[in-house]
Amino acid sequence: MSAALRDARRVDARRNREAILRAARELFAESGTAPMCEVARRAGVGQATLYRNFPDRDALVRELLDQEIEDIERLAARHEGDPDAFLVLLRSVVQMVARCHAISELAGEEVRDGREMEERRRRLAALFQGPLQRAKSDGALRRDLTVDDVFQVIRMVRGVVEATDGTAARTAAASRGLTLVLDGLLAA
Repeated sequence: MSAALRDARRVDARRNREAILRAARELFAESGTAPMCEVARRAGVGQATLYRNFPDRDALVRELLDQEIEDIERLAARHEGDPDAFLVLLRSVVQMVARCHAISELAGEEVRDGREMEERRRRLAALFQGPLQRAKSDGALRRDLTVDDVFQVIRMVRGVVEATDGTAARTAAASRGLTLVLDGLLAA
């Protein structure tokens, strides 16, 4: 096989994987579920291609969650040192919860390795640590606010999202919930 043909196949394989992830993300956002056969259909790939990339739904959910965390890590890097970095990160995580509520819910049910979820939580906590301290030092946030409190806020907003139907309504509910909660976080 020629090098050009191998490269073309690699490009095609990457394109298929990206299409699968995009389709799964859309299905979870739209309906809260993503049957593997529907993911393959929407991605325009065969079942064999889907299962070659993701042997089961657990693997697909893990990849989607990891991509979301990586997006937030990139956002944190872009806003490192910004005085509003904490609020930028918190809003981004809340938007992720609204956009991916079914994915995060499935992660609790289907990703059987609790260590993986704890590792994702540690990654998020590390991202919040510096911006949180800076916002508290600047007087923008309550001085007693902790990273655990931030996760409590995220869980509260997630509760609002889970009680709301429809992508647009979930996004609006998450935004409104965060706005209400921020009144309690911001310094008096």
